[in-house]
Amino acid sequence: MMLIYCNFKPEQLYNSLHELIRLAFPGCRIIVGSNPQEEVGIQINMAWHENTLCIRGDIKAKDKETLKSEKHALGDQEELSQEGKWLARRFTYHLLCEHTGRNINPYGLLTGVRPVKLVHRLLDEGFSPDKIEQILQKDYMLQADKAALLLEVALNNRAFLLSREQARKSLSVYIGVPFCPSRCYYCSFPAAVLSNYELQLKPFLRALHYEMEKIGVYLQEQGIAIQNIYIGGGTPTVLSEADLEALLDLLQERFISPLTQEITVEAGRPDTLSPTKLMLMKQAGVNRICVNPQSMNDSTLKRIGRNHDQKGVLRSVEWVRTAGIKKLNMDLIVGLPGEGIPEYLYTAEKILELDPDNVTVHTLARKRGSLMAEAEATGSKEHQVSQVQKGVELFSACLRADDYQPYYMYRQKYMSAAMENIGYAQPGDECIYNIQMMEERQTIIGLGGGAASKFIRPLDWRLSSFYQPKDPQAYVESIEKLIKRKVDKLWALN
Repeated sequence: MMLIYCNFKPEQLYNSLHELIRLAFPGCRIIVGSNPQEEVGIQINMAWHENTLCIRGDIKAKDKETLKSEKHALGDQEELSQEGKWLARRFTYHLLCEHTGRNINPYGLLTGVRPVKLVHRLLDEGFSPDKIEQILQKDYMLQADKAALLLEVALNNRAFLLSREQARKSLSVYIGVPFCPSRCYYCSFPAAVLSNYELQLKPFLRALHYEMEKIGVYLQEQGIAIQNIYIGGGTPTVLSEADLEALLDLLQERFISPLTQEITVEAGRPDTLSPTKLMLMKQAGVNRICVNPQSMNDSTLKRIGRNHDQKGVLRSVEWVRTAGIKKLNMDLIVGLPGEGIPEYLYTAEKILELDPDNVTVHTLARKRGSLMAEAEATGSKEHQVSQVQKGVELFSACLRADDYQPYYMYRQKYMSAAMENIGYAQPGDECIYNIQMMEERQTIIGLGGGAASKFIRPLDWRLSSFYQPKDPQAYVESIEKLIKRKVDKLWALN
């Protein structure tokens, strides 16, 4: 692993700059301190001289040194003012690109999870689409194709965003069941592996039912409508048929109303499905299901630890169609070990034959704590980066040719080739929950293990959030505190 020794003045610059450094040196470990010469050293100094902000940067490696400096006349002499941090960020981006001889990030200065939110903010301020593309390229340093993609996604999902009045009167609910039948090679969540149903799931389900009851009663008493419900995980379809039915019955009693538009179940592992489970979902009002093969190549599925093959995927999709669940999403991953363009073409062909309503194309993220990160170097070789970029472009071309349009996107840390995750849908088949979750214009209440709650203040779209424990036992032990915290937050909003 490459070590990057960094000195920042002021020290707080680390918070603004470390993600850019990680993009320039994939898989590196950043150490704040002096460079012992044999490793890469980076210094960024920012200081005021009268009304001028001076920024100086130096990158030293064994065989190369890159120096750069800038001066900016500014009225605000606070070293870490927003403008000062932005200038330091832009300066560091250019310094890193110059030193490495490449564009370190196709998204320029944007390193966050939700870059489309910036486009919506600019649209809210009245900027035209053409002007927004200019701003993204000139001010935020995005490549032209990425600027166009962000704008396209925003325009495709903007009609689904709520007005301030609508956002005050409705919310969505996420229910997390943090268990899977096995641990995938790329997954960083080992606590989710289900080895003893009675010991692991039963206590968790008692706590989850209790939380659903308490929060459901509160929402009903306050007259708050629930627009969308998403049951995710883990893999919630690891539940037995009886436990799944009990969960869906409680959902009907406390959360579903005529105002509920969308109920989604993440059946990510085809091997956890059955015709009976799908009929239970259909009867409970589930109108969207996710069956996630990740790849249609059997050798890849075996390599990454999935308990299904292509035949299992085809069988599960047939069961979904027979049950009459309206919308089907399928997830794919670009960058899985051993895959290249021939494998991507094969997966694209087989998926399109199934005619899903949504397809989400993920770029592999080498997450710390995963078996993959432990076994492989996290830095990407040039050939691997090229293959991932071409794979993402290939899936985009195939899906667009079949009338799918990109309607939501997000990015993650440690993504291969610094790419993105994109959801594609046939017009009219967009997942509303995904849009609300990504664009953060609606309060979302998270119930269950590892669930995130996001509380949105419609007056100015300001956000506060908190996360429930991923570990099921920690969740069970803190259930009363978690319920109180959510009720307090909802009370403050309303």
